[in-house]
Amino acid sequence: MRLNKYLLLLAAVPALVAVTAGSYMVRWLSVLFLGVLLALFLFGVELQVVRPEFKRAKKVERKTDVERTVALIEKARSGKVARTLIEEKIIEIYATLSEEYNQTYLNLNSDPNEALRVLRSEGDFLDNLEKALTIVEADLNEGRRGKPEG
Repeated sequence: MRLNKYLLLLAAVPALVAVTAGSYMVRWLSVLFLGVLLALFLFGVELQVVRPEFKRAKKVERKTDVERTVALIEKARSGKVARTLIEEKIIEIYATLSEEYNQTYLNLNSDPNEALRVLRSEGDFLDNLEKALTIVEADLNEGRRGKPEG
């Protein structure tokens, strides 16, 4: 059993008062206080009451945007849902560039532009994605200053 230094110091004060005090009332009050303190200590040790320890939360490693995008592209090789998500990302790029986001978003869903047509065309999806992204990059460069760079 391990004794706490502070508890001994706390119990020593009433014990000293109980022995040295001249007044009958003070001696009995210090004895009662010491008894309550001793009871709490003994029941705490006997019952092995453990103080709750605050554990630090485990840090969750999050994926970066690049890792999520790579995982999405890998899933798009065989899955239609991932392909649709990539198409929506390209539509969002064009809608963000336009002044009317909602109207452009709806128009590109119903009437796809060149980049979306290339992406939806038959053949290897990754090759189509690369071609579509080249078209998107060219459109972004044109829209940045109003004329092509070079």
